[in-house]
Amino acid sequence: MKQIILLLLFLNTCFGISYGLDRLLPDLVIMKDGTRYEGLIIKSNAKEIILQQSLGERIINKASVQRINDADKSMVYFADLVDPDKAPPWRMMVQDLRCNDMVKSFFQIPATRIDEGYLKNVPYLSFQVNNHGEMNVYGNPKDPACVELGSYARGERLEKFQELAREFLAGYISSRSALATFYSLNLKGEEKRAGKFIFKIKPPTESDSFGAWWISIYDPERLAKARLNDAEYQKLTLPFDQIRNKNGVLKKNRELQHHDFLQTSMMDWFGKLPGFYGFYRDGANQLKVVPYISSSN
Repeated sequence: MKQIILLLLFLNTCFGISYGLDRLLPDLVIMKDGTRYEGLIIKSNAKEIILQQSLGERIINKASVQRINDADKSMVYFADLVDPDKAPPWRMMVQDLRCNDMVKSFFQIPATRIDEGYLKNVPYLSFQVNNHGEMNVYGNPKDPACVELGSYARGERLEKFQELAREFLAGYISSRSALATFYSLNLKGEEKRAGKFIFKIKPPTESDSFGAWWISIYDPERLAKARLNDAEYQKLTLPFDQIRNKNGVLKKNRELQHHDFLQTSMMDWFGKLPGFYGFYRDGANQLKVVPYISSSN
């Protein structure tokens, strides 16, 4: 949270940018029959949404939802895009993480350069989760080839993250047999196939783990199609030691450099900024959404 605030204060001072972090605007849920509900999404999973409204909580069946818009219109997903043979769009996953009380902060960071293994040269969006975690979305963010969660923590903190990561990814697995396969993975490292997807856990000791524990769901065919040549890939990534210390902690005093790199790399990849930088919970556990603002504005 401190890193986000420092960055915002700098941008506000240098560029006159105002983020309006003192308020959280309402979410909008649009049903398939055209009904619209406004409020604050306080919980979301694969089956339902709990929307806090002025008169109380409303439980909404997710199968009846056409789309969800967050307050600044930067996070939108369409329910009919969810396909059991595909990973969910990245904005849907961010929306669900935003409603998870275990996630206290979440913001985009530069993608670490991966030069070996099954994820080599695949472009991806990378996000810091709390103090020691990371979520990565590989390939086309709207139709991901791989979704990966990892943690540089150890001991009890790692165990809590493993619980969070497995529960989160399991929410997108619709088949009972695939779900059983997923939960049968050895937390110390293993991979298993379920249909077109591969479920994989990598321990911190593997050479391409960078000292973190990782769990991922990926489609090898989509990964192969998304892979870039070295020159293209290097424009979108940074070496590990320019992002984190050896223990996995984000490097101090690099927020502004990382922000500049993200602006350049996102423009190179998408031709525009994603519109969403992150969120955090304040001291009162109130959710604060941080938009992605260009310093050129």
